[in-house]
Amino acid sequence: RMSSDLHYSNLEAPILDASRDGNKKFGRGSDMLGFWPVVFTVTNGMIGPVILVVPYSFFLIGIHGWALYIFAFIIFWFTGHLLYKAQVSKPGEPYESYPSIAEGLLGKFGRAVIGLSITIELLGLCSAFVVIVGDNLVKVQPLQYIGIELSKYVWIIVFACVVLPSVLMQNYSILAEMSKLGVLVCFSIPLIVLMSAWLYPVHNYYRPEEVAIEGPSFDWNNLPLALGIVGVAYSTHAVFPSIVSRMRNVDEFPGALKISFMVVTLFYIVAGFGFYIYGKATDPQITFNLGPSAQTIISYAIILVILLKFALMLNPVVLELEEICRSREDLRAYFCTSEKDKRPIRALRISLVAFCVFLALMVPYIALIHSVVGVFWSTFVCAVIPCALCLQLRGNSTAENIFGILILVLGTVVMFVGLFQNIVQISKCYDGSNEFENMCN
Repeated sequence: RMSSDLHYSNLEAPILDASRDGNKKFGRGSDMLGFWPVVFTVTNGMIGPVILVVPYSFFLIGIHGWALYIFAFIIFWFTGHLLYKAQVSKPGEPYESYPSIAEGLLGKFGRAVIGLSITIELLGLCSAFVVIVGDNLVKVQPLQYIGIELSKYVWIIVFACVVLPSVLMQNYSILAEMSKLGVLVCFSIPLIVLMSAWLYPVHNYYRPEEVAIEGPSFDWNNLPLALGIVGVAYSTHAVFPSIVSRMRNVDEFPGALKISFMVVTLFYIVAGFGFYIYGKATDPQITFNLGPSAQTIISYAIILVILLKFALMLNPVVLELEEICRSREDLRAYFCTSEKDKRPIRALRISLVAFCVFLALMVPYIALIHSVVGVFWSTFVCAVIPCALCLQLRGNSTAENIFGILILVLGTVVMFVGLFQNIVQISKCYDGSNEFENMCN
């Protein structure tokens, strides 16, 4: 079980080198995290390439899209607090990972459900990465100088071939260090959008009617689609237990969590200003609304960030599945490995990359693939399960139990209604009847 927990602790690998000291006990060790490093780690974990899609969630909702992020801040901060409470409920030493919390409070079935959910969520996010790269490569067409222009689908396959060697690596420490540069890129995108609109006014390359803000101030019909994007934006709960396990003083985590969520929410609202600038012309990737020069620079930066981060995001899934393959005799024979052989199982890793590419080719729409992952799997992992776990505890306040039940019921409804609406929108993209033209680009 310890090895499995360590694999899930690697979910925050771009931020922490969890494998280095995953066996440390709570509150011990000279390099354990203090209050402000935890604030940075949690904040860093939430802000990623999804920042490109945040303005589009405002487009779906309307001018009061900011209210959705305030609501999400309250819900996801509260469920993060519930997950922390469940983690430290174990007498003696607290649980070390999300799956171990689920096993302790819900049994082995709970552990299996959480493990499967985190795996599917990560595979979905990796597929979203592939779609983002495909969109950006189509925009910049790096081979056009030699007279070659490729379609989005071909670029997706090219990216898979380029990123595959990094997935086959056994040591990701160099990638983990280099991927920290991606933090600067993601943090800078909203600022670049605002500065670009100031230096190069939008009316220089858009007609006024193209950037008009139309529709209701809060469009309830599009709420499930927007909630999916918001779910991905706040989906870091799976790594909270691993972060807590590396804190010098675990009692400081609730305060650090609150500050992190406040900073991230403010940052997302600032990012949402892209909608107020570009109105109904807002693209699912906000950087595609920028002028050609700025768009090219940002596109190459995003491609580089995802090239460095893709293997890290896929890493916990790879490690968990390799452990399962080595522990089962029938799978060992199929993958030509042994229980003591710790070398990468190349066939498995290639299959996972191929699966991500397949999903990206089937749903090559960045807003919709984020929405599907967020509205179902992120809501399940980050909202529904923490409430279910905390309801197993004794000593909860009446308010905690009431809010926990409300979020559990509301989250379950959102999961299935949102998934249905996303499936409908995807089908409309295929038959050309989707009312949002830019959603299906």
